[in-house]
Amino acid sequence: MARALRVVQVGCGGRAQAHLAAMQASGAVDVVAICDLDATKLHETADRFGIAARYTDMAEAIGAHRPELVDIVTPAHIRLGIVEAAVRAGAPAILIEKPMALSATECDALVRLGADRLIAVNTQYRWMTHWQAVWKLLRQEALGTVRAIRVSTGVNLLEQGPHGLDLAMHAAELCGWGNPEWVLAQCVGQEFFGANAVPADTSAVIGYGDNRLWLNAGPSAPPVPGESVIWYQQQVEIIGDRGRIWVSLNQGWTLWRNGRIRQGTTGWPADDGVAQQALFVDLRRVLHAKGDRWRSFATGVAIAAQRQRVMDGCIRSAAENTRVQVL
Repeated sequence: MARALRVVQVGCGGRAQAHLAAMQASGAVDVVAICDLDATKLHETADRFGIAARYTDMAEAIGAHRPELVDIVTPAHIRLGIVEAAVRAGAPAILIEKPMALSATECDALVRLGADRLIAVNTQYRWMTHWQAVWKLLRQEALGTVRAIRVSTGVNLLEQGPHGLDLAMHAAELCGWGNPEWVLAQCVGQEFFGANAVPADTSAVIGYGDNRLWLNAGPSAPPVPGESVIWYQQQVEIIGDRGRIWVSLNQGWTLWRNGRIRQGTTGWPADDGVAQQALFVDLRRVLHAKGDRWRSFATGVAIAAQRQRVMDGCIRSAAENTRVQVL
C-alpha cells in the first residue's frame, strides 16, 4: 500500500473540521500535527480528531515534523502572510482555501511563491464523482463542438465564484477553447467578504475566440429549480452541437444527448466529502511521484490565478465600463 502523506494542519475553524475529517477518512493522509493561535480551538479540534501534536507556532510545527504538505485553512485576508511564513519555515507543498487572493498583487505573490513548490487551491468540486464523469464526456467529445458554457451562483463572486469558475473554465479547457481573452461585465450593489468590499451582483461574458462563457453571481443568477438554500444555488451548463449537460450542486444533473435524456443525483454535503477525500488522495499521488509532476496539478496556483484574474477582470470591467483583457 502507498504510504500516507504527512500533513501539518494550520487553522481550526469551521472549514478546517471538514478538511481533517476528509484527510482521516481518505486513508491517504497522516495528520502529524495541528496548529492554531487560539489554544481553545486548537485543543478542542485536536481532541475531536485524536491528534497528539499541537502547536500555536506554525514554524515550530513544520520544523519539528517535516511534513510533505501544509494545509492552511485560514481566512483569505491573512492567508498570504501565513503562506509566506510557511515557505520560510520549509513547507515543501501547501494547500490553501479559496479565494486564493483578494487582490492582483496577492495573486501574483502566490504564483511567485509557487514557482518551486506546489501551492494548490482547495477548489475541490472538480473531484466530485459526477464531475469526473463530465470530464470523461468532454474528453470523448460526447457533446460535439461546444461553443457556450453558463455558470451561476446565488451568492457573490468571491463567495462561490472560485468554485463555479474552476468548473466552467476547466470544461472550456477540455473543449479546446484555450485561454480566456477578455471579460465584459456589469456589477451592482456592494457586499463584504470578510472586511473586503465585493459586488453584490455580477453578470459577465468571458470571451474565448468565437466561444463564450457566461457568468452570473448574485441575485441576477437564474434559480436552480427546486433549490431553497441560497448557498446551493449553483449550476453549470455546457452546450454542444450534439448534446448538453446541466449540473447543479444539490438538485441533480441532466444530460441531453442522441435524443435521450439521462439524469442523476447530486447532494451537499455528501458529494463534498467525497471530493475532499479524492483531492487529498490526488495530492498524495502527485507529491509522491518522481520529478516535477506537481507542476501540472489541477488546482495549482498558476491555474487558479487564471480563474482569479477573470474574477478581477469582472470587477475592473464594471468599474471602467469597458471590456477588459485577461490574457
